Amino acid sequence: MMRSTLALRRIASAIAPKQSLLRATSLVAPTAHHNALTSTQTATIINPRSFATAANNLGSILQREINEEDEAAAEFGGQMPPDLAELHADIASNWTILEGISGIGSGGETGSGATVRLFKKSPGSNGAKIGVVFHCQDTEEDIPFDEDAFLEGQEQDESEEEPSQAVRFGVTISKGGKTVVLQCRCGGDGDISVESAAVRDGESEGVLMALAGGENLNAALYQGPEFTELAEDLQESFQEYVVKECGIDEDVAAFISMYADYREQVEYVTWMKTAIDVLD
Repeated sequence: MMRSTLALRRIASAIAPKQSLLRATSLVAPTAHHNALTSTQTATIINPRSFATAANNLGSILQREINEEDEAAAEFGGQMPPDLAELHADIASNWTILEGISGIGSGGETGSGATVRLFKKSPGSNGAKIGVVFHCQDTEEDIPFDEDAFLEGQEQDESEEEPSQAVRFGVTISKGGKTVVLQCRCGGDGDISVESAAVRDGESEGVLMALAGGENLNAALYQGPEFTELAEDLQESFQEYVVKECGIDEDVAAFISMYADYREQVEYVTWMKTAIDVLD
């Protein structure tokens, strides 16, 4: 990831609350109103200053992390890195790139840029509309499988460098009020794989909103066959369709991976700035 520090972990470990407790000995003589107190009982009083201390600690650490991220971003003038900016321009010539989902985190709402949609400007060969959706946090470590090491019973060599990230994304192919949804994955090396295929009613926009909204394409409906159990040539044909017919080539795969990384970084900094405004 582009993130210069793993701030979430560091914040969690660095700010364990240190609330001081003040125990005061009560010397009030028993009365009808205080018949439950004796001279040996104590009352626990929370020092109000401990709350301020916790807030200050949290605020200072958040501000430190914000400063570090802003310094890293200043290298590119607060804009996209040049390589990504150039790729963004190339992709935009064939795809409409939209951030956010209408009705879900729209209008500049905090976190609204986490979901990105792409709509192909030209239809498929059969006239179908093609769309893509991905979330900047729907990632996982992309560690290649070393078959030789596995067969020899050896542990795979783990590089000291941070492993690249694989990004999951959905592809929709819509025509005549029906949509085929292909759940895909692009690895750090640009390889694209199809993981599932389902069919839904509705056009691309509505299905993309369902995907982005985490509705799992309506779990009550048939989710499609277990993809890995399909005939190998059928699996390969789906993958070829995504690349050649839908236009999800190496450049688009690289854009999805790089832009997800960039958007996650932007949303992370926004998250910290919003949190410090509220908590500090």
